[in-house]
Amino acid sequence: MNEHWVYAGLMLFTFLGPLSRSFESRIAYHKSFGSLALAILPVWVFFVGWDMVFTHFGIWGFNPRYLLGIHLGNLPIEEVSFFILVPFASLFVQKVVDLFIPSEPPAWVRDKMVPFLVWFPLGVAALNWGRWYTFCAMLVLGLLMGWMHYRVKPPWLARFVRGYAWVLIPFLLINGVLTGTGLEEPVVWYNSDHHLNRRIATIPFEDAFYGMSLMLMVTALYELFEAQRRLSRT
Repeated sequence: MNEHWVYAGLMLFTFLGPLSRSFESRIAYHKSFGSLALAILPVWVFFVGWDMVFTHFGIWGFNPRYLLGIHLGNLPIEEVSFFILVPFASLFVQKVVDLFIPSEPPAWVRDKMVPFLVWFPLGVAALNWGRWYTFCAMLVLGLLMGWMHYRVKPPWLARFVRGYAWVLIPFLLINGVLTGTGLEEPVVWYNSDHHLNRRIATIPFEDAFYGMSLMLMVTALYELFEAQRRLSRT
């Protein structure tokens, strides 16, 4: 593969696998494409805006060696597509997990893990003012998870946490390549002044929490639109 296709190729791989299985009768992911599109659009706007600001201030950036050279503002088109294709694939994984593990997660996921995912990120954020990736990624997740757990209390929240544990497997594999695993240079670089310098292999520790915020927003809106779709059919 031409090295300029590395990031684009990863995005195509991320998308085409789930798409090829979306029409199977047991999964029937295609039936909720409308809800998925409505859920992804506002989240895409939020994260693309966040990404543009951080890129502008040099908190992270992109290696032109591995890019096609097409941009939206200061973002490569591959990065712009990330916030569409990764949620598409991640929600597919969550639906498959729920299909094959239909029982509810153990009570400790709801009673222990979900509160941990509120207070741990908020605590890390409070200690890292000025490390802007750490601060923002942790603050956003803590506030989102806190709102969902203590205020909204959706019945799917524990299943989301279980599903995201499975999503982390392909998420970390893709992010591993983007951050330099198997390459001479990283596709995406991070300014070490703005994160904890703790990594999962080559991946900044914060990426797992950033990704959870992305998927929690998409899942919350998707579940809302899917409930409205089912109601309209009754």
